[in-house]
Amino acid sequence: MSMSTPADDESDAYRVAALPLESSKTRINQLFTRGYDRYIVDGNDRPEDLLDDLERFGTAAFNKKRRTDAAAEPFVDEPGILAVLATLSGICVKGHPKFEDVPPRTIQVLYDIRELYVNNLSSLLREFGEASLQQDIAEVLYSKDPGEDGPHPGRVCTAITEMPEFGEGLYLEIPMAAASRKCLVRAESESGESGELLTQVKNNRLYVPVSDFDTKYREYAKRAFKKLLWVHENNLSEDQLTWLTTNETAITERIDRFIETGHNERIWRNWDPGERTIRVLRDAIRDAPDETVVLGEFYSANALYDAMDAYEPDAEWKRTVCSRISSPRSLGNILGSHREHRSLTIRKEGNTNHYRIQQSTGSVQPITVDAIEDLFELPCMANMAERLAEQKPVRKDLYNFARMVMWLPQYQESDLDTIVEDLKDVFSRWSWYDEQVTDYQLRYEFSNTIGGNTPLPMNCGNDDMQRYCIGEDQCPHSIWGSLPFPDEMYAQLDESDLTGSEF
Repeated sequence: MSMSTPADDESDAYRVAALPLESSKTRINQLFTRGYDRYIVDGNDRPEDLLDDLERFGTAAFNKKRRTDAAAEPFVDEPGILAVLATLSGICVKGHPKFEDVPPRTIQVLYDIRELYVNNLSSLLREFGEASLQQDIAEVLYSKDPGEDGPHPGRVCTAITEMPEFGEGLYLEIPMAAASRKCLVRAESESGESGELLTQVKNNRLYVPVSDFDTKYREYAKRAFKKLLWVHENNLSEDQLTWLTTNETAITERIDRFIETGHNERIWRNWDPGERTIRVLRDAIRDAPDETVVLGEFYSANALYDAMDAYEPDAEWKRTVCSRISSPRSLGNILGSHREHRSLTIRKEGNTNHYRIQQSTGSVQPITVDAIEDLFELPCMANMAERLAEQKPVRKDLYNFARMVMWLPQYQESDLDTIVEDLKDVFSRWSWYDEQVTDYQLRYEFSNTIGGNTPLPMNCGNDDMQRYCIGEDQCPHSIWGSLPFPDEMYAQLDESDLTGSEF
């Protein structure tokens, strides 16, 4: 008797779709096979039907309402087909010429596809309604790390049940012996402090509200999509990839339209709305005759307006930007509203402002930092991590980590204990790690200030960072340019006037 697989068994398909991080590549590919089999009719492949559905799914991901509605009613009603269409859509996006050699974390379109996939999967699982599958997912979300005797031998989640004495809704029943700290759920509070404990206790069991299960699973599904995309992309042959990128047009054309019309926030993560004005002004300066104005020098609004007025852009979105600037005064007002832009410096000379537009950092790609580990997307930090795998950090390495994390937006309002614990969690992966020593060193670094200010993180030109640098001409990132540091850091940078900065 042959064993069932995700290709021919619905329950197996739902399990692999729900828990791909716990599934082998073979099982995931069987899920994809299930999806592809739906495009075989009477023994004949129907690639045109696959292409139609792929373009329908990929373009739907651009629509916020479609993405939101999928959480209530599935946009795609079969797990294998959903896995195929979502990952093929992602592969088409990554194959767009605009995104060549661009880190996926910077591409907003991929986040939109992932959101549609996660919402669709959540509603599919809800409709499937198999309690044992929900329990399997809970095993992943709430189980504690294995102890000396190995993992907990029984079920982590023994039931999903109503508990009227605790209030309305369903609860996950988790024996105390199997529970981890992840089972302790608190309500959100307006002050940002820990709110009321929502997890209940009865008969040596914890009861976790299903709402927390839903929240934790959505975060899991986001990470899971990355694995699905990777497995599918690596399983396609060159001929298959060529066929896909050659025949797919709707997703590509939608991206092209966003680019042409200047809707860069639709395709890039963390797009700065002032970027469009600076880009057009930069092009106008480059196009100015006889170098009447050049990049990197200070000029009055009159001089810059003359350059923009003479500029004849080819793209419609650039013409739209130019049409909004009707005088030197309006240009000055617009630049003033974007004074935090990293390529713009405003200096007052007498009663008049002068403006400097710096060279493009177009090769500098932003990095989304959801967790400290995301910093390793910087090649220099990845090289540092390789060194730390072999030997303990020198003082500047530890300092750099500490200050880089201190300036990340998600830690701006965090207390020192939270930051130190999160950093220790990163450092604990290396063999030299000593909790007490690292705790002391990190707290010491955070106690230092320069003139009462929090020191800036090291930038690419710092001598200590040069030990790990792959070369500015080879790197698509820069530390100050790629990481999502807050405006306060750049304001402090301006105050130090760069040349006077310690770094």
